[in-house]
Amino acid sequence: MAISPEQRKHAVVLAGSILAVVGLCWLMKVWFSLPVTTLTAGERGITTNLPAEQVSAAKPQFFTLADGASFDGQGKVVIGEEQIEFIRVSGEKVDDKLDVAKGQPLTKGRLVARNPNTFKVVNRGSNDTPIAAHSIGAEVTPHATLFFPENNASFGAPVDELFYLILWITGIAFILTEAFLLFCLICFWDRPGRVAFYTTGHHKFEVGATLLVVVILVMIALVQSEMWAQMKEILPQSYAGKEDFETQEKNERAVHVQVIGMRFKWYFRNPGLDGRFGTGDDITTPTLTVPVGRDILFHIRSQDVIHSLFLPNFRVKQDAVPGMAIPGWFRAMNTGNFQIMCAELCGEGHTTMGTTLYITSQDEYRAWVREKSAEWRDINLGGDPADPDYDPEDAEARVDWWSDQGKFWNWWDNNPVRVGYAEDYVK
Repeated sequence: MAISPEQRKHAVVLAGSILAVVGLCWLMKVWFSLPVTTLTAGERGITTNLPAEQVSAAKPQFFTLADGASFDGQGKVVIGEEQIEFIRVSGEKVDDKLDVAKGQPLTKGRLVARNPNTFKVVNRGSNDTPIAAHSIGAEVTPHATLFFPENNASFGAPVDELFYLILWITGIAFILTEAFLLFCLICFWDRPGRVAFYTTGHHKFEVGATLLVVVILVMIALVQSEMWAQMKEILPQSYAGKEDFETQEKNERAVHVQVIGMRFKWYFRNPGLDGRFGTGDDITTPTLTVPVGRDILFHIRSQDVIHSLFLPNFRVKQDAVPGMAIPGWFRAMNTGNFQIMCAELCGEGHTTMGTTLYITSQDEYRAWVREKSAEWRDINLGGDPADPDYDPEDAEARVDWWSDQGKFWNWWDNNPVRVGYAEDYVK
């Protein structure tokens, strides 16, 4: 069958439309690609050369970037072959120079715009990469992908694979539909002498397109079912209240943590050496500290509105719903410091609702729990009840426990709610 000039024209326009949309997608990829910058001499006297040695409290290390505004407030960068953990810091003026040693961590807010390029080194040689010296001019890139930060969760890889599968499917659909829209705009716009063609549609095409969508959705459901069960249904077992801390550590039980979200803060509670929640040696902190290589079970509640606990590096996002204590879990594969964010718009201070997740070695975690549990026991109970010289009158009243966080955990302990999606209840 011969091809008419009109059909040939339509084919050229359709092909051009597809190329135009693909070109636009490529430009968007280039525009949103990962930032690349260099170490620079710094501002107001900051030394930015990094020596070939691990950072320490006695010898802190700092660096400045030529364009640090496009980097996160904390995370990892790659310089040469080395991965370096960092956090953006502010600074204090001393004799008109910036004293970064006194600077405070700076991850969000308007102060970032005033001081976007100054960073403090948290750890050198992350993920067993070689520590090397780096001088001004060295190329710096984030340790991340185009869409995600570094994955540090045991189930993170399947989550990323599912994301990219859906991205490919929706990306192809986007290119075809937008190209067809552009084709129609060019070939069928109104002009003098053109008569509109009335059609009732194409029944077979509509059925086929609907069935294609159904097949794609069923395929995605089947692909992600095992991952969903691993993340949301097969939870680690809690031994809080069943075994003390030392026994749990000996048996490598899951670490159980309680989380409260409120505008605009996160609060966390670890059981102390007695292994039970709601006692005087509970460890309450505004940051989360857990060990590497262990299952971390958490229950999350909200005191006011809906929040969402978001751990980008662990592919965890769990809503905190008033009236419910919802469970979740993850397992970290590497040590380091990571961001905790709120992923649910919860008010005017939503963007400031962030804190830090510290992933430590198991030995460091055990030492941390022993130290902090003893500290809170002394604060709340006036000493160790097992001590023969212990005086119960030294114990503070429960209403005063945990300093400014006491009211939150008293609220948790005295307001039982439904757990998760089942008929279980917190007693």
